This record gives sequence, structure tokens and C-alpha cells, in this order.
Amino acid sequence: MRRAAVPRGFPRALVPRGPCPAGCLLPSVVALVLGTACSTSTPLASCDDDLRGAWRDEASGVRWMILDRGASLEVYPLFADAVPAGAPRVIDLARGDGVVAGEVKRRFDHAADVCLARAPVRVTACHGDTLELVLADPVGPLGYAPCTWGTTAPSHRERWRRD
Repeated sequence: MRRAAVPRGFPRALVPRGPCPAGCLLPSVVALVLGTACSTSTPLASCDDDLRGAWRDEASGVRWMILDRGASLEVYPLFADAVPAGAPRVIDLARGDGVVAGEVKRRFDHAADVCLARAPVRVTACHGDTLELVLADPVGPLGYAPCTWGTTAPSHRERWRRD
């Protein structure tokens, strides 16, 4: 008898140990069916479609994870994104009236003082396996307590492909 193949990411605790008794491949089959059913590989027709999943910036190759909650979306970096005194960026987006827009945020800490930098972001197109965005990177504060800000970074265009 052979052992069951364990799909990547499947909890090993659910896979029987030792020889494969009748039906031991069932967890593998269930994982395969669920993974296929939850696939988000359907081409995008508009920004109202489900955008959840991993995306890769065409220019830099960095990856982002989008959590699509319908009216709102949360976007997190899947790479080392921290800067000196600054946490990784978080992108909060909202859908409304055919527009997907929001803010790129980065928290900056200095001792006990915290400043939350914000910059605008707008999704300009969603088609096929591509998102097009116009965004700016949040810049660090010039001073803490109170937070004082200098000039904002210029906006730039990014093109992300579903990973």
C-alpha cells in the first residue's frame, strides 16, 4: 500500500500515517476540489469583479495580497516593505459609483510617538488579469508630537498582474 499524497498547505494532521487504508486519498481529493472551486483565475471584466488574491507588480516584481470584502478592499505587501522607523504599507480601498479608490498608509514610530502617513491611491482599470493603479508612497514625518509633514511624494502608475 502507498501513502497518501499531501497537497501543499494541507494540514498534515489530517493525513493518516502508515499504509494507506481504503479512502485515505479522500482528504487529497477534497483539498484539490476546494482549491479549484476557490480559484480566482476568471478574467476580470470590471473593477466590480472579485479582486482577492495575490498580485505581482510588473515593473518591480513585488507581490501584494488583496482581501476583497465587497465594498472595501485591504491590500498587504507580501515582501519586506518596512523602511527606517516605518512599518510596512497598507492600502485601504473602497468601491463606490464605479470607482475604486482610497489611501496608502504607513505608520512611523519615534519612541512613544506615532504618526500615520497617508497618500492617495486609485485603481484606474481592471481587465483580464491586470489591475492598473495610480498611487503615491506615504512619506515620513518631518517631526513628531505633533506630526508635521513635508511635501508628498509624486504619484506614479503601477500595473499588477494576478499571480
